[in-house]
Amino acid sequence: MQQLVFRKKNTLEWIETSKKQITSKNSAIVTPLAIARCDLDLPIVRGETLFRPPFSIGHEFVGKIIEISEDQKDRFKIGDFVAVAFQISCGHCPSCMSQYSNSCETVPYTSAYGMPPGSTSFGGAVSDEILVPFADQMMVKLPEAIRPVDIASFSDNIAEVWKLAGQFLNRKTDPKVLVVGGLARSISIYTALFLTQTKQAEVNFVDTNKESVEMTERFGIQSELLASFPKPSKKYDIVIDCSATKEGWNYASRSLGKNAILSSASIFWTNALEIPYLEMYNQGAEIHVSRVSSKESMVSVLPYILSGEFTPGKVVTKIAKFEDAKEAWLEESTKLVVVKE
Repeated sequence: MQQLVFRKKNTLEWIETSKKQITSKNSAIVTPLAIARCDLDLPIVRGETLFRPPFSIGHEFVGKIIEISEDQKDRFKIGDFVAVAFQISCGHCPSCMSQYSNSCETVPYTSAYGMPPGSTSFGGAVSDEILVPFADQMMVKLPEAIRPVDIASFSDNIAEVWKLAGQFLNRKTDPKVLVVGGLARSISIYTALFLTQTKQAEVNFVDTNKESVEMTERFGIQSELLASFPKPSKKYDIVIDCSATKEGWNYASRSLGKNAILSSASIFWTNALEIPYLEMYNQGAEIHVSRVSSKESMVSVLPYILSGEFTPGKVVTKIAKFEDAKEAWLEESTKLVVVKE
């Protein structure tokens, strides 16, 4: 069985591993059909994060079940098309029961496919097979009519639209939303597209990246290409920061209107990040900074995809064959999807 491993900075390697086996109840083996590269994956292989190699890569994927434990055969069958939550979660610990599967207490904290510490035990998605240890919790059945490529990013970057925006929409009347693009590139575009297609908000998208702005403009999203992030001139009800830069963060945090919500997908590899505290205090700001809860967000976003209201497949910019993943994974592209034929 082949699996792609992050060996050292800018270096990936195929390795041979033993075939996956079901050894406990509530388990499944899934073969990935489409694996998406997360916005975080390029910084990882470029050595720009705190994750240190070696480890197997890839965590966003959809696939088909090739083996299922006996106790789950009333819920799933071999050949089912499923999305798998990238975070390892049991579904029955206090955190999972409280809808925080990103903090499952049954496994080491932050366990996930394709990143330490979880990749040591559970592997990565750029692989012939994936073992799903908590099948009833982590797998979501999908209709065969959905193209695997279109929903490959479902468990993370697509799910982020709920964490960043969807969960707040019922708290604002006709909200004006600012999406600040940046290094979390596909997440920013997915979020702006979701809000625009579902007609739940008035959306402005800004970025210093020309390719991102051109894409959102093609989608009919009001967009602006910035040479740099200036002092904001408008205020918004919800501000979504996907910049992952101090300049973008400052622009986003100073674009808040009264009693506004700031939600961020940015990761800063430091504890020393300034906020305009007094300004936020006087405005009545609410700040949401967290990892996505994969399973809960997938369940919340899925109805919009099934109804056709939200079409995330539009964001895919490059498709590569599984055997070409080693090279394609290192190439610049907004949303890469690796497929098995």
